[in-house]
Amino acid sequence: MAMSTIEKLYQRYRISIFRYLYRMGGDYHLADELTQETFCRALVSLKNYRGESAMSTWLFRMAYYVYTGYLRGRPGERNLPLNQDIPDMNIAGDPARHLENAENWRLVRLALEQLPVDYRMVIILREQEGLSFEEIGDILGKSPATARVTLFRARQKFHQLYKQLEGDDHD
Repeated sequence: MAMSTIEKLYQRYRISIFRYLYRMGGDYHLADELTQETFCRALVSLKNYRGESAMSTWLFRMAYYVYTGYLRGRPGERNLPLNQDIPDMNIAGDPARHLENAENWRLVRLALEQLPVDYRMVIILREQEGLSFEEIGDILGKSPATARVTLFRARQKFHQLYKQLEGDDHD
């Protein structure tokens, strides 16, 4: 029974969990490895799932623990480089606009990379994964209000870093 359940969970949530871990660490192979680790731990822990939160929240919490556990083992790698492809300049459209978009994405990546892990995590969970404050609070083991405040502070810090990076590029 547990194997059938975990297979269904894997099929339903693997892309979301992978995408989250990839955005956190910026490395495809690391995200793949940590995704597998997340579902292995979920298989072992499935019998302890009490249904107090949504299954997706439980899995994101598991991924959060897997990722932070990975970072604890590598203290020098708190902020990993975020790799994102630059848009293809050969596609139809305005090349200057493509360059501007690529530059904006580069600055976003650099600003995210410089954020503390908890700030980066809450921004990714809210802005890119679309989770509610209740879900984010459950994942982080905090109240929804604390998740909201953390996101507010993370956005402030992100905007500050982005503006600094933007200014550095124009000097």
